[in-house]
Amino acid sequence: MNTFYRLFLRLRVFLVFLVLEIIALALLSNSSYFQQAAIVENIRLVKARVDGIWDNWTYYFSLKKSNEQLALENTELRNRLQYYQEKSNAPIEATVTDSADAPVYSYVSARIVANNVNTLHNYMMLNVGSRQGIEPDMGVIVHNGIVGLVVTAYEHYSLVKSLLNVNWQVSAKLAGNGFFGSLYWDGKNDREMILTEIPQHVTVHVGDTVISSGLSSIFPSDIPIGTVHSYRVKGGNFYEITVSLFIDFRKIYAVNVVKHLYRDEWKTLEASERYE
Repeated sequence: MNTFYRLFLRLRVFLVFLVLEIIALALLSNSSYFQQAAIVENIRLVKARVDGIWDNWTYYFSLKKSNEQLALENTELRNRLQYYQEKSNAPIEATVTDSADAPVYSYVSARIVANNVNTLHNYMMLNVGSRQGIEPDMGVIVHNGIVGLVVTAYEHYSLVKSLLNVNWQVSAKLAGNGFFGSLYWDGKNDREMILTEIPQHVTVHVGDTVISSGLSSIFPSDIPIGTVHSYRVKGGNFYEITVSLFIDFRKIYAVNVVKHLYRDEWKTLEASERYE
């Protein structure tokens, strides 16, 4: 009781001022319609600003959940798109069989939980593993580029070799003419890669789109990778093309792991061809 009384004595001047202020505002608002409308309008303005701040905070803290939901929806849409693409591109003589209607690839949504872009041999970690069907040599992509290759899969996590790794290269082609070559990272700029083995007689323009070739069991064809930034003749008859990547590896969060549904058959044929 004494504590409350001391607190009241300490704040008595402020409390008296607050009461008088409320009375003054009440009298002012009742004195005329104009004053009343002005006070109500200011109250609404303050409320609108508070509501706006609250909405912004709510939106910010819901971004993670929204991104995860969008990633799942994108994965589902990608699986459906793959189904219809495979069905529409199937040979006429094979459409009577069940296998012609089946997609070649399926996709598993994942999140990057660890990522490195500052070395010559960069890796990342995903929050999916063998329990979700992830296996080594599966590709990792986003809607606008190739991300990497699964090298190890544990039960709940998997380790991915990043595209930004000087010890790895992928097959890519120029979208306009279909000529393909090897795409690799030279370790200099995390937004650029080098495309080689494109013959000198091929017409190349700055701004041409570079896409995946599909000449492996790892990645589907026609995945956007980047655009031609510059090019020069190197090694006699071939271009060395600098490709500006669509992906910023410092900002990617949600990815898709690519599962080739007939990968074992593909690898068996590759192995048999090697030993002939």
